[in-house]
Amino acid sequence: MYHMDALHHHIETIRERQGKKLLILGHHYQREEVILHADLQGDSFQLSAAAANNSNCETIVFCGVHFMAETADILANSAKNLAQRNGKCVNVLLPDLDAGCSMADMATRQDVERCWNKLSEIVNTDDITPITYVNSTADLKAFCGRHGGIACTSSNAQAVLAAALKQKRQVLFFPDQHLGRNTALKMGMASSDIVCWDDMKSGDADANFGGNTAEQIRNSRVILWNGYCCVHQKFVPDHIDAIRLAFPEIRVIVHPECPRAVVEKADEAGSTSHIVKQISESPTGSAWAVGTEARLVERLAKQYPDKTVINLAFQPSYCDTMGLIDLPKLAAVLDSVESGQPKNVIRVDEHTAPNALLCLERMLACT
Repeated sequence: MYHMDALHHHIETIRERQGKKLLILGHHYQREEVILHADLQGDSFQLSAAAANNSNCETIVFCGVHFMAETADILANSAKNLAQRNGKCVNVLLPDLDAGCSMADMATRQDVERCWNKLSEIVNTDDITPITYVNSTADLKAFCGRHGGIACTSSNAQAVLAAALKQKRQVLFFPDQHLGRNTALKMGMASSDIVCWDDMKSGDADANFGGNTAEQIRNSRVILWNGYCCVHQKFVPDHIDAIRLAFPEIRVIVHPECPRAVVEKADEAGSTSHIVKQISESPTGSAWAVGTEARLVERLAKQYPDKTVINLAFQPSYCDTMGLIDLPKLAAVLDSVESGQPKNVIRVDEHTAPNALLCLERMLACT
C-alpha cells in the first residue's frame, strides 16, 4: 500500500513512461491531489473536445464522472478520428465506475421516450426540438440525434435554445430544469411560456401530462424536465442574504444550475468557465462569493490570494460522486494501462454512438 507521497511519485513515473500516449483529464470539481496529475483541467465538454483533437494519445483517463467519459469516447472514437488512426480506438478509462451523476440519472432514455410518446397525443412532436444538456447519458444524446435534437453546455445554452426555437415551435429540455428555466427567462420569455414535466405526475387525472394540462403543454414554448444538480440545488436565497450581511461589498456569482430564486438574487450567473474567467480577470482586492461546487471555489481561492474568494454557503457543497476518484484509484487504473490490460474502459456501443455524435456535432455547429 502506497503512502500519499509514494502514490504521487508512482503516478508521475507512469506518466513519464507513457509520454504522449497517455492523456489524463481532470474536471474542475475533482480532488486537488488528482488535479495535480491532470494534463488538462476544465469542464466536461471542454475536456472531451480537447481529447478528441489529440492525435497522439492512445489512452484517456477521465477523472470525472461516467457521462463525461462517454462523451470523450464518442468524440475521440468518431468515424473520422478512427479513419485518421487507421481504425485504432482510443481507450477511455474512468478510475471509479461508480462515479456517476445524479442529474444524468434523473432522465433515462425510457423516461424521455415515454414523455415523447405522451406529448404526441396532444401536439405534433415534429414541431418539438429535444435539447439535452451535456450532463446526460449517451442514450439521451442518441435520442436527440434521432429526433433532430441537439446538445448544449451551460456556456452555449442560450445560443442553442434560440436556434432551436427559430426552427420549431417548442423544445423539450432535459435533464436540468434550472438551466433551462434560467436560460429561457434570460432570453425574455414569460413564465407562462415554460412548463415543467414531472414524470411522477403523469398519472394525475386533471394534469395527465407530466403534471400539466394538455392546454398548458400546447401553449408552452419550453418543456423542462424535472431534474436538477444535487450540488447546485443546495443553494438558497437565504445564503445570499447571509453572505451580504457578513460581507457588504462582496459580489455574488452563481452557476445557472442553481434554482431561479438564487440566480435572481445573485449579481451574475454563468457557466463554470465564466466563473473562472470573471474571478481570474477581476482586479486585486475583489471579493467573490461563489455558488458552485466547493472544490473549485477552494482552488480559485488558492490561485488568487490577492482576492477574496469564498463559498456562497457556509456549508460547502461538494460533488460526492466526483470525490470517489482518489489517488489510489488513479494509480490503479494507470497500473492497468501499463500492464496492457486496461480496466474500467468506457465504450459507447455502435448503435448509440453515431446518433449521440450527431447530437454533439449539431451543438458544435451552433454559434
